[in-house]
Amino acid sequence: MNRREFILSASAFSLASCVHAQKVASTDKRHDESLAVIVSDCHICGDKKWHANDEMVKTLNQILALDPLPAKMIVMGDIAALVGLKKDYIEAKKVFKPIVDAGIEISWMMGNHDRRDVFAEVFPEWAKSSEVEGSIVHVVKMPSVDLVLLDSLDQLKKKNNHDGKVSEAQIKWLEKFGASTKRPFFVCTHHDGRQMKKFAQTAIGTSKLMRGYVHGHRHSWMLDALHDWKDGGRLVRSVGMPSAALWGDIGFVTLRDKGDYAEFKIYERDCFFPSPDFKREESWDVLRKENDGAVVKVLYK
Repeated sequence: MNRREFILSASAFSLASCVHAQKVASTDKRHDESLAVIVSDCHICGDKKWHANDEMVKTLNQILALDPLPAKMIVMGDIAALVGLKKDYIEAKKVFKPIVDAGIEISWMMGNHDRRDVFAEVFPEWAKSSEVEGSIVHVVKMPSVDLVLLDSLDQLKKKNNHDGKVSEAQIKWLEKFGASTKRPFFVCTHHDGRQMKKFAQTAIGTSKLMRGYVHGHRHSWMLDALHDWKDGGRLVRSVGMPSAALWGDIGFVTLRDKGDYAEFKIYERDCFFPSPDFKREESWDVLRKENDGAVVKVLYK
């Protein structure tokens, strides 16, 4: 997404809003073990006035208003604003603290604006517990389905690489996982399956129990269908997440485990481009209203 790089570099430090001006609400509501919430493309900045910080707080407050609360939260990459600075992750830890305090278990993923080594300095235990050395890989277990969180960050030393790549070590691990599991699972990466077409086909082919593909990166509520052409065109649903804070569709998605299928529901709070300070277009509000509350069912069989 090259236009994201352009927009961020052109407008990042002229946007007047800041997370320090707000607080995330706290709560003591009960948790629903069958409910998870997904946020993506947070782009939190550690030292400058930046509209995404305030938008992130609004999104988290909306999540904390859910009753019951989700038991788990997936942060689907692009935690940091631009190039994964340590101060961005320190700020993110502060911003998400009320989620932790509310008893919601957070699972972190890498996006193209993140940096693994810097992230690991601020979240060392999460990095150390990865299933694959050198990547950030975890499995989140829900009552009837597993969420396999892979690392599609293809990290360059001096600039962002907007293309995604899943390492060979992760693919080998996923193949072993798919061959041994007895439960349906969704593969989750920051980048989408169309962008990483070869990997998506590999992931689908690991097991017939691979039933869904979940991604961020596009800043849009996106519905798609991938197919396993080696298995008679078996269909796998793909669901793309909105941005929690930066631009595009703004909000979060809940995943409810219904026993024999998963129900994804979008809570779209706003829609803007490239920031809320720009003159609003009528089409932004039309899109928000069309998306907000939409539900997608992904079968486990």
